[in-house]
Amino acid sequence: MSSTVNLGSIFGIQFRLHFSWFVIFTLVTVFLSWQVFPPALLEQSQLVYWTMGAVTSLLFFASVVTHELAHGLVGRANGITIKSITLFIFGGAAHMTREPSKAAQELRMAVAGPISSLVMAGLFWMVWNTFSSTGPQLALMALWLAQINLVLAVFNLFPGFPLDGGRVLRALVWHFSGSYKKATRVATQAGRVVGYLFVLGGATIIILYQEWLSGVWLGLIGLFLESTARASYKQAMLQQVLQGMTAGEVMLSDCRRVSAETTVSQLAMEYGDSGEECFIVAGEGRAEGIIALHNIVSVAKSEKGATRLGEIARPLEKLSIAKPGDDVLGIVQHMNEAGHDEVAVMSQDGLVGLITLESLIKLVNRHPDFNS
Repeated sequence: MSSTVNLGSIFGIQFRLHFSWFVIFTLVTVFLSWQVFPPALLEQSQLVYWTMGAVTSLLFFASVVTHELAHGLVGRANGITIKSITLFIFGGAAHMTREPSKAAQELRMAVAGPISSLVMAGLFWMVWNTFSSTGPQLALMALWLAQINLVLAVFNLFPGFPLDGGRVLRALVWHFSGSYKKATRVATQAGRVVGYLFVLGGATIIILYQEWLSGVWLGLIGLFLESTARASYKQAMLQQVLQGMTAGEVMLSDCRRVSAETTVSQLAMEYGDSGEECFIVAGEGRAEGIIALHNIVSVAKSEKGATRLGEIARPLEKLSIAKPGDDVLGIVQHMNEAGHDEVAVMSQDGLVGLITLESLIKLVNRHPDFNS
């Protein structure tokens, strides 16, 4: 079962809603309806407060969408495909098919989000200023939205990856040092420091002010930033490790040929301890498809005896195809865009190997630069 809901696309960018979004939407609505609007706008019914809270929450997340969309549109203008944007409990995240190849691209994409938030803050401030005397409900909602968009812009400018400020920092270090690897290391280390500072700040709020909700929330954001920064560095190093490699160098080339009539349990009994990572499924003397190790593991234990390999093999005609001399980074980008876990490597003589995400991860994990 998917953990996200598709909302449709804007300017060709797919938007998704993670189930955790409903948690923060509820919290923001309750916070506004109970603590923000009643003291500032007296003698209103509970229905008015709750309606204001829900509408303001939706407009707040529309602001987050605008922030992420600005990244996506600027990225696309710079040749970087933004596959999707997901809203979740900590805001929004854009899914890029590849990282920027130049510092200038990184910088333009990074500043687009905070600039859009500042523009939104200005627009909501104008609404507040216009309706402050004639429409108190609308004015109060607009004032909070102006303030939160300003906070969103300032928060994202903290100089730590993966925040926008961290990407700005990486772009600047990249530009002046000429080293993407050094820039990524500096920005992600800064991101981990910022994350730890947020955790410390959350603990301080709890200890000194007994504000448990604010303190825990700040601490969770800090932990999220620290873990994301650490993962981002490994992802960047993955690109560095694979740079310049070809499909022929990384493919699984010793895929064993097995019959399409063989069951999963028979395969496990015969080759379970052999270390095989891929199999060519053949029927009537010709190759019909490919099975990677994770395809076999995913079959339920109760079904292994009855499931034939021909039923779960990926047909060759449905696999993405690469040539032995193709660049691996280009192949990974294509896998990312197409949502494929395997790519068949074909030469003039036919199928010569298979590239899987699992095999690439194992390759990268063994590389000394990835663990440095």
